[in-house]
Amino acid sequence: VVVADVSTATPIELLRIAVSQGADLAKIERLMDLQDRWEANQARKAFAAAMAEFKKTAPQIVKDTHVSFQNKAGTLTEYDHASLFAVCDAIIAGLAEVGISHRWVPRQTGNKIEITCVLTHVAGHSESTTMESGPDDSGGKNSIQAIGSAKSYLERYTLLGATGLATKEMDDDGRGTTGKAETINERQIADLVALG
Repeated sequence: VVVADVSTATPIELLRIAVSQGADLAKIERLMDLQDRWEANQARKAFAAAMAEFKKTAPQIVKDTHVSFQNKAGTLTEYDHASLFAVCDAIIAGLAEVGISHRWVPRQTGNKIEITCVLTHVAGHSESTTMESGPDDSGGKNSIQAIGSAKSYLERYTLLGATGLATKEMDDDGRGTTGKAETINERQIADLVALG
């Protein structure tokens, strides 16, 4: 193999030259290591370019689910959130268009549930986001439901975190014209008090 300018040759081209010239095993191994690092760097760049392309037309994720239950203190807890389906439906197609797939890796240690969302580009580079929590036993869930609820929550938020996206406030479908005053929930009150 003849390469006009060795300084611009890729590691695989240098490896071919070394093999054709009868290089020793140590040199070939060093060139193979260099090729591995070069490929990993190229894959990382491809992943970054794909994510930049994804962000150009990032989907809007609407809070499509309303939750209302009596908490342990005996008061009513209410909030809106984006369901796992809404998050996946909005994000997965956009990621696929730029060559990125996702998967979740669950792990449970004692009372802790850990979910890792892994984004992988077709070129081979992967990046991950991990969150953990205890079971979500709010609203009188049994132990299996509490684990499932926490798992769903962690899957939603690790996918959002891995893609750098956030949910959009849900449209009120015209209810704002009824004159009903907007209220804030307990969590929002606690956040405001903390800013104190």
